[in-house]
Amino acid sequence: MLGSHLTWTRALALLLIITNIKNLPLIWHVRLLYHFLIQLRWKPSDPYFPKGHALLDAQGKPTHPVFVSYKITSRTPLLETDYNLHKSNSTYFSDLDVSRTALVTRLYSPGVGLVSKELDQEFLEASKKEGKRAPKRKPIMIVLGSVYCSFKREIKPFERYEVHSKVISWDKKWLYILSSFMRPASRRGGERTLLATALSKYVVKKGRLTVAPARILCLSGFLPAMPIGDSTTQANDESPAENSAVDTPASNEGITAAEGIDGSLAREILKLTDETIPGREALEDQKAANAKSWDSDEWTGKRIEQERLRGLGVVDGYVNLDAQLHAEWA
Repeated sequence: MLGSHLTWTRALALLLIITNIKNLPLIWHVRLLYHFLIQLRWKPSDPYFPKGHALLDAQGKPTHPVFVSYKITSRTPLLETDYNLHKSNSTYFSDLDVSRTALVTRLYSPGVGLVSKELDQEFLEASKKEGKRAPKRKPIMIVLGSVYCSFKREIKPFERYEVHSKVISWDKKWLYILSSFMRPASRRGGERTLLATALSKYVVKKGRLTVAPARILCLSGFLPAMPIGDSTTQANDESPAENSAVDTPASNEGITAAEGIDGSLAREILKLTDETIPGREALEDQKAANAKSWDSDEWTGKRIEQERLRGLGVVDGYVNLDAQLHAEWA
């Protein structure tokens, strides 16, 4: 009788583990690293987009590569449900971590290396010109600033859903990412159901210097060459040699999110030091190859800018709200 009881206990324990594997210790890290690694370009000769990846938006319409959405699929185990027996609001953010990391890796992994090299050279030249000692080289980091999430419909236990993340816009400092939780169509050719929407923003820091998203996207081959002095490619106008004091975030700004949910792991896996960055010649070849991945006749610089401004209009309320909340507590 005791042996039979133990057998049933083990079977139930195994069933509980299997049905909640998504919430076991370190599984979040495994999911994040998996999507990070399959999107990361290991060497300049690697194709930038995964094989067979169509240049489509979330609605299935052709679009420019910088606006292509990245999709992950998941389910809601029992440990992610709350007392209402649907997906708990706090668990949406762990799925967003995975989806956003994959997207940002795909967009930034070629460009951040080249930008880091360029900035090191700019810092060195500026120091020599000013008669100062060569500055210490600092790593470049991609940091989550803030997240907004709006819940539309419940996600039931064990229900399958998709998370689509795409770049909706960028400004001098922030890259804005729109994520949509979707219920797949019940039949072929049917429509998906919107379950929740989220908006996140990322900033790239070289030490305490802010790097404009357009500069990275341009060097990644996504954007045409921008005119020198273009406001979307420069986060500030100070000398690079003074980067230790440039654009330092306030104590309650988004940069402090480096200690949050994406925090330490994101800083480790998205940190690029000089030893891990390919040589200048290889990165230039990579930039040229990436530039051929989209049709410049169809997606001109003007059209891309129009889409960026359209997206900026969509997130305008979010941007202004962030500033107003900051002022409320400042």
